[in-house]
Amino acid sequence: MKIAQVCPYDIDRPGGVQRHIRDTAEALAERGHEVKIIAPATDTPSLPSPSGVSIHRLGRSFPIKFSGTSFEIAIALGRQRADLKALMRGFDVAHFHTVWSPFLAVQALSFYDGPAVATFHDTPPHGVCGHMLRALFLLLSRLLLPRFDAILTPSEAPQGHLVPPPGQGLTIFPPCTDLRSFLQANPQPGFSDGHLNILFLGRLEPRKGAMLLLKAFRILRATNPSLRLIIAGAGAQENALRRLVERDQLSSVVFVGPPADVASWFSAADIFCAPSPYGESFGIVIVEAMASGKPVVAAANEGYRTLLTGEAARFLVPPGNIKKLAEALAALAADESLRHRLGEWGRATAPRYDCRTLAPRLEEIFRDAINAHRLKARNVI
Repeated sequence: MKIAQVCPYDIDRPGGVQRHIRDTAEALAERGHEVKIIAPATDTPSLPSPSGVSIHRLGRSFPIKFSGTSFEIAIALGRQRADLKALMRGFDVAHFHTVWSPFLAVQALSFYDGPAVATFHDTPPHGVCGHMLRALFLLLSRLLLPRFDAILTPSEAPQGHLVPPPGQGLTIFPPCTDLRSFLQANPQPGFSDGHLNILFLGRLEPRKGAMLLLKAFRILRATNPSLRLIIAGAGAQENALRRLVERDQLSSVVFVGPPADVASWFSAADIFCAPSPYGESFGIVIVEAMASGKPVVAAANEGYRTLLTGEAARFLVPPGNIKKLAEALAALAADESLRHRLGEWGRATAPRYDCRTLAPRLEEIFRDAINAHRLKARNVI
């Protein structure tokens, strides 16, 4: 098949959706398909294309911040618009991710008349802002969803603000990634020195909860000086986090920036913490921690609850609750056998979310979408 993967975000910026698109594209290319990724052009240095995959960066983009996170508004104008229109011809199927993110994905959809699949990744926060977003998404879904031949969500979390057309359902398809590098990675040098390492990996913004974790760590450190917090990532909250570390003299907090080799940091960790209070439909970083054999403490948001089950669910804490977060981390830090047991559970569970495991299922979804599109065309005629 000739497959288009349309990404609304900066494909070269770290993010779960971007990793899913890149790794899935490579897995499909390995299975003999011709895959192109279409994404906004940005100022971020371009990463190498996945093996067998071409990336087309188009349009102009403008970074914005909204509801505790950041993304791009992108649009193709003039010659770039003509290039996008030409590029959207000739695919057997096109896969659009969060198509209502303005405006490049919507433009690409308007130029494409073949079989189309949509994945909606976003889960709005609670509160007034989230309520407004849900109302907007409900309206947009009534307009956009009839155009698609298959509609996917990472979990049940986004389904409450989607209205599929009559006779068409919503399919859960996890945002898989390539987990091979996490299975036997070497630990990051310099961190195997007797400290017990808690790892945070993600953008330093309110939606990812690094500030919540730092405040919980401040509680922990008062009674357990052997703990170390590793903060891997960058973002608008970094200066505020550093000021808090300096003010409270938390010398065992280490900022390492956005890591080039994520797997080595998971390998160096004893506990992974994902305290995102809202906005998560899945949790690729949690799957990566599981594949690395690390126990996880996470906020019990809609997405993370789908991943941490059984005994691991004990370490899902109320979103935003710093005291409960500290208690869960303390319980794991104090029990090495429990850390090992949960790590082994994660290693056994994570492969179901590997892109090479799920690529055949995605092929099946694409073929069904192609057949559904043909049936629609016959009915119209």
